This record gives sequence, C-alpha cells and structure tokens, in this order.
Amino acid sequence: MNAAHPQNRSEITVALESNAGAITAFFSAQQANRVLVGDPEHWGPAHHLLHLTRTSRAITRGLRSKELPLHPTGLSRRYAELIAVATAGVESAPKDRLLEMGRVVVIEPRDNLSDLVSAYAAASEELRIAAAAWSEEDLDRHAMPHPLIGALTVREMLLFCVFHERHHLKVVRGRLEAGS
Repeated sequence: MNAAHPQNRSEITVALESNAGAITAFFSAQQANRVLVGDPEHWGPAHHLLHLTRTSRAITRGLRSKELPLHPTGLSRRYAELIAVATAGVESAPKDRLLEMGRVVVIEPRDNLSDLVSAYAAASEELRIAAAAWSEEDLDRHAMPHPLIGALTVREMLLFCVFHERHHLKVVRGRLEAGS
C-alpha cells in the first residue's frame, strides 16, 4: 500500500483513518484560545476543523443516498492526477466564490474545542463506514459533484477528501507554528 497515494477502497479508508487520528490528536493538543479565533472572513484553526467536519458529513450523505448518478466515463483518475486537477480548479476559481463558500463556516461563541474535535472524529468515522460499504466497481461507476471541479467518481471524491484533510491540517499547523 502507498499511504501517500491511496487507490483502492481499503487504502483510502486507512488513509482517512490516519488523517482522522492526526487531526484529532493535533487539535486535542491545542489551547482553545489559539484555535477558537478568527471569523468567516479570516479563518482561524477551528474554522478549518469545522469545514472538514461538514465536508465529511456531506460526502457521507451522498454515499448513503443510494441515488448517485452514473459517472459519464466510469473511470477514476489516480491520486496524483486528481490532486493536480483539483488544485488547478481551486486556483482558477474566482476569489469571490471562494470567499463566499468560506463565509458559511461560522464558529459560534458557545462552541468549544472538545466538542468540535469530537464532532469531526464522529463525522470522519461515519464517512469511513459509509465508504467501506461501496464495492470497488461502484466507486468508479457513480458520480458525486464537487463545487469547484465538477463531477468526480465516488473514488475520486474519497481521494480528494484524503488530500483535502491533509491540506487543511498542513495549513493550520503552518499558521500556528508561524504564530499567526
């Protein structure tokens, strides 16, 4: 197995579980006053965590819907190719659209770090359970919409999720280490 570039359902599930462990451990070790900062215009670390929670929940709903359309090609790109396409899609998206998408991530004054970490861990587990129920063949057969890069196979969406979680954790770590 290539942990950095998973491909089959089992490898993807293991990568998502590894991400969840790293993310929950990282955020659990932080002081609330360092992560419960920012606003929807200027995300603090907790905004990234809430965003990942919502992403996992949305993908899980799709996986459980049993009504996903067929993908036009039924062919999934490999991890590296998909990430290149996703990166290009995000980089070419209008800044206003990205800002508007980000504004829906709001940390409420009543939110606490422990609850946010627990919610992420639960959403991640549910995503892995839902993903494990899919056959290898169906991961390529069905499509899920991505708001910036269009129709992805279910496998591609799960691969994107692996990358997406790693990306957000890297961003948050970098910002906290830099002291911003």
